Amino acid sequence: MKKLFVARQPNLFEKFAFPHFKINEDYKIIDAVLEDETIVMELAKDFPDVATGRNRTPIEQTLRFIVLKTQKQLDYRSMERTLQNNLEDRWFCKINEETPCFKTIQNQISTVSDKTMHAINDRIIKEARIRKFTKGKKMRIDSTITESNIHYPTDSSLLVDAMRLVVRTVKQSTQAIPSGFRTFKRKIRYAQNIIRTIGRRNKEAREKAIRELMEMGKHIARTSKHIHQRTITKQRILLERIIAQTETVLSGIRVKERIVSIFETSARPFRKGKAGKKVEFGQEAQIVEDEHFITSWAIHNKPSDTAYFATAFKKHKHVHGKLPREVAADRGYWSPENQQAAMDHGVTHISIAKKGKKAHPEEETTNLRKWKSLQRWRAGGEAKISLLKRKYGLTRSYYQGQRGMALCVGAGVIACNLATFARMAMVTGP
Repeated sequence: MKKLFVARQPNLFEKFAFPHFKINEDYKIIDAVLEDETIVMELAKDFPDVATGRNRTPIEQTLRFIVLKTQKQLDYRSMERTLQNNLEDRWFCKINEETPCFKTIQNQISTVSDKTMHAINDRIIKEARIRKFTKGKKMRIDSTITESNIHYPTDSSLLVDAMRLVVRTVKQSTQAIPSGFRTFKRKIRYAQNIIRTIGRRNKEAREKAIRELMEMGKHIARTSKHIHQRTITKQRILLERIIAQTETVLSGIRVKERIVSIFETSARPFRKGKAGKKVEFGQEAQIVEDEHFITSWAIHNKPSDTAYFATAFKKHKHVHGKLPREVAADRGYWSPENQQAAMDHGVTHISIAKKGKKAHPEEETTNLRKWKSLQRWRAGGEAKISLLKRKYGLTRSYYQGQRGMALCVGAGVIACNLATFARMAMVTGP
């Protein structure tokens, strides 16, 4: 049965065994924010309301699990251990008796949707506005890539992964294995060795080995058609798509909608021109900020910074109830339509660098003190993104699927906003 709230009960053993134990001030501030019933009720929408069965872990604890896991960058097993041993974390998550096992924590966290994460963040921003930590007069926007947890995709590795997945599922199926079905275990290993050794120096040997893998994949896909099971059918179609993709690449044609993982099919390749990492495989996250907090975010497979600019305005108005007076962004968001739309919305100062060569009036605009000041403030968005990547897990998503990517980004944003809220509350006082 669904249980919403849990009362914090004093533990007499901990009280007498650790008489000098104190809770950090930032934990107390974040705890006060998460005590909001509106947040708990919003979170409860993702959990089914059933009248039978054993009691679930209280919904109120789920968001605390997410915040603690994200702020300390823990996996689920480490999360269980820290809740068993760390008195401060037990207090924050309201653990009164037995600690839930890591599988329970995982099931609770994975149930939360992206829509709920946005609603919770809106409530945190509303509380910040009530405390006058932010006024929503400014808006800056930037994008970053959150990588999926996949290996570097080559045509041969994708073929091997897809074939092994189909073979494993067919073996686990309750239906009879069709006659003529082969696993090609040794042949696949031999072809892989050719690609790793001779194929590094000899293009013809590498392509020959890849074509042999394609023939094996076609045989596995053809013989597995006789098993009528949804999972096998889905995996077989994916294998056929990878075979077709590999044939296109070997023919010298560039593939636009390239599959880069058999498990993370929504991941896309992004060329960012970084020195140590030329291509990143994942999804793009758009980050919208006001003076201090991240007001909203969005995840895209086919990103377009220019097209997202208008959406950022709508989300800022949804959170703050008004449009910003000052807007700053990099040149990726510039277009004549966006410039005119910002002016139509009543934005007083717009600081977006134009793509290409500047005309004489535009040079005068970029030399204004306010324009330069907003560009310096915009550069602070790069620091916020760096913080999200270093401390809040936006470098790589270890959750699976599109829902997992949304959970990774949303959890990082909420944890970052709560830390900012606590820092500002300690500076300004009650």
